[in-house]
Amino acid sequence: MSGGGLGVRLALLGAAMALAAVNTGNNLIYLMLSLVLALALVGAVAGRRAARLLSVAAHLPREVHAGEPFTVHFEAKGRFPLLPRALVVARLEGLPVPIVGPVSVPSDEQRGVCAASVTIPKRGVHDDLEVTASTGYPFGLTWLRARPAKAGAVVVLPSFLPIRTLEVGGTAHPASIPLRTEAVAARGAGTEVLDLREYAPSDDARHIDWRASARARQLMVREYEREDTGRNLEVVIDTEAPDDASFETVVSRAAAILDFAQRHRHDARLVTPDDGPLLQGAAMRWLAGVRRGDARAAASGPAPAAATPRVRSTPRGVERIVVSADPSRATPLRMTT
Repeated sequence: MSGGGLGVRLALLGAAMALAAVNTGNNLIYLMLSLVLALALVGAVAGRRAARLLSVAAHLPREVHAGEPFTVHFEAKGRFPLLPRALVVARLEGLPVPIVGPVSVPSDEQRGVCAASVTIPKRGVHDDLEVTASTGYPFGLTWLRARPAKAGAVVVLPSFLPIRTLEVGGTAHPASIPLRTEAVAARGAGTEVLDLREYAPSDDARHIDWRASARARQLMVREYEREDTGRNLEVVIDTEAPDDASFETVVSRAAAILDFAQRHRHDARLVTPDDGPLLQGAAMRWLAGVRRGDARAAASGPAPAAATPRVRSTPRGVERIVVSADPSRATPLRMTT
């Protein structure tokens, strides 16, 4: 029998005995009522001690994607000697949706765990999460809370559909070819030897293969495989949007472009005036917390007076992609998902 069910029965039994004792004046009923009240007193003392020794922790991922389910693991530790097991209700506070987990703690192990699945529909940064626990041990007459514990923070990254092909500015982007599963060799500067050929006056003497030259009885040079580093991209997000729905579309599109660049091995950065260019992981976390009209982000080009400040000029050899709800400010893109 659970502690809560036993407590309800004990309270009902005590009320019935008190009524009967008053109406009949039977000493035996008074004696039984005294026993019930003694059990209630023992329960109150034991419950306070259990709540004081109870500790709870929540284990959850530090980064999740909006709209995707994830699991929170609750762990409760305590001493409950009067019952075979005790019920502890753990609760994670600080998220948009409540997360509650009932933890059954065996008295012999003094430790119990449970898992709860939750989905957060919107992106955001949630700091200072706190986990609390309460128990009605031993009889469920009163539920007491243990001291709350810190549970860290969780970053809810923006949701997006992965991009298969991308065209920038109306011209087919080299990465619009689907990601290859095998490497394709190309001549150029690198570290892996691709081939040998005859020496030419313009060749670097350091690339001469002397053993091959001795076998061929003429100078031979090594050709190396070029390291394909892709393009250098800068993604700039315009925080000016007519409404929240339009701005969420902008954030999702910027996240999809950064994800596309990473999968196709492009050097992509998110440009932010305050924090400077951010790489993939930091960029995604920044997108999780940016808000419409935030002064930390801006798009280059003409802007109304209310727009956020401009970012620095584009370095040479870097292709800038402006993502904006305003078509006149946004870089023309063609994407397939």
